Amino acid sequence: MSPNPNSQAWNPPRHLPVFFDVPSAPPKQRITIREDMSPVSLAASIVRSAGWHAVLGCLLLVVFNIATTLVPLALGAAIDQGIGPVTTGTPAGDAVGGFAIWMSVIAGLYVVMNLTYRFGGRIGWYSVQRAQYELSARVVERILDVRGTAGGPQLPGRLLSVATSDSERTCAALYFAIYPLGNLVAIVVAAVSLFVIHPILGITVVVGAPLLLVLMALAARPLRARTEREQEAIADAAGTAADLVSGYRVIAGIHAQRAAAGHYRGVSRSALRGTLASNTAEGALVGVNATLTALFAGIVTVVAALLTFDGSISVGGLIAAAAMAQMLLDPLKILIEEAATLGAEVLASARRVLNLLFSEPNPDALGTAPVAPTPHLRIESPNGNSIDIGPGEFVVIDPTAVDADVLTAALTITARAGTAPHITLDGRPLREHDPTEVRRTILVAPHRADLLEDTVLANVLHDSDDVSRARAALDSACCGSLEHELPLGYDTSIGDGGRTLSGGQRQRVALARALFREPPVLVLHDPTNSVDSATEFDIAHRLRSARSGFTTVVITSSPAFHAVAERSIGRNEVMQS
Repeated sequence: MSPNPNSQAWNPPRHLPVFFDVPSAPPKQRITIREDMSPVSLAASIVRSAGWHAVLGCLLLVVFNIATTLVPLALGAAIDQGIGPVTTGTPAGDAVGGFAIWMSVIAGLYVVMNLTYRFGGRIGWYSVQRAQYELSARVVERILDVRGTAGGPQLPGRLLSVATSDSERTCAALYFAIYPLGNLVAIVVAAVSLFVIHPILGITVVVGAPLLLVLMALAARPLRARTEREQEAIADAAGTAADLVSGYRVIAGIHAQRAAAGHYRGVSRSALRGTLASNTAEGALVGVNATLTALFAGIVTVVAALLTFDGSISVGGLIAAAAMAQMLLDPLKILIEEAATLGAEVLASARRVLNLLFSEPNPDALGTAPVAPTPHLRIESPNGNSIDIGPGEFVVIDPTAVDADVLTAALTITARAGTAPHITLDGRPLREHDPTEVRRTILVAPHRADLLEDTVLANVLHDSDDVSRARAALDSACCGSLEHELPLGYDTSIGDGGRTLSGGQRQRVALARALFREPPVLVLHDPTNSVDSATEFDIAHRLRSARSGFTTVVITSSPAFHAVAERSIGRNEVMQS
């Protein structure tokens, strides 16, 4: 499912104060993802997807590193040709010209450094952001796939972790394409420059730098496994936390706060142990890296000092060598630390992304048969009893007659195999039908409906512009009073999840949203249990009228709905046609 360029959901701010404006349409897919991919292959595909942005960003940062490396060389030349002659008796007026030239060179190098780093970093960041958008969109598409996943629904927090933090970490693979080459070039240029100052200094860098990289690569090997365990534990903790927060009302209702807190505490401590182990390993790696790189810079400086004492190089050469040795610390540390820490995170997250993208679909959601516009619905219990619901019927089922949660899950093809009732559409099992068509034909409005952080009217309209029909749906759900109760009427923003509304108001807006969709089959589970009895009676009659000609199933014990039903199925009529 590719992003729709004409979708009203894509409405980014324009003309941001940056070099690259936000595109007018979602970017096209560039990342190639195959089922047989390894984490390394996915990281390589993300790098290739950046195209010329990665190449240009890399080249600019190479120029930046070259300019940075040449600054100590220019500084040494300025000292030798501008200050050194004065100390040996040359008139200051004769030496100032050479000093001014080299100071101009240094100023020019700083200008080049500023421009190349600014635009190279900006291009690199643009590449990372574009890749993150595409990869997270692909993950979200898989999460929202109507086929679901085998083994039942997964923890929302865990899925959110993969779609956000894991996608972000995986796309950090682009840093390896944009930054390391510049660091390597800096090391090479420094080695050549030191070799020009004196061959021994160049040989010291040529031998010491690769040896340092190899030693640190070996020291970083345990970090990858610890990083993978840390991210798994953090994802579990995030998933548990999200589930506990979303179900807090139920937890409080059964007074299970202590047990829930204990469960989360155990998961959280497991995540903490994994994080501490990973951070300990990373801290040790960073500490060893800092020690070795500083020791390496110190060795270069000592060698340069010894060469100065015996007259092999000038004072300017000593200063240039010492400054260049200090300058080498950053590219060496970045190469080592990013290859170890960031590399481990990229591969661990890439594995989790691939596992989700290619997770097996729910075997009960692989059907391809079409669904009739007005199907005949039959619900059969394991003991053979059944409920037949014909096209256009308004049927109310008492919760004592069915397991409402299992039934609604089965109608959305999310129930686990073996727990769901057998459901057929026009005599064909539900699982044999195309799940997309099933979702389009049967709309299940759950007991607890989530609203969006938008206005009342926008929640009903969604991506439509038929305001008159939306107002009619709001009227059928008895939402007319909201026009007077809310500051801006239907144009009032209701906050995240509709938190500014009461429970009854949220239910009525959710019901209006379901009515606006006009699905051929609408299944409602306790749509008005937070509404007063007078309003509930009014809603039942209006709903009955609004759904005339459409199939409607209401699972509730409300007398108001049972009174208006064409057929009412209660405790004594359980699962019988």
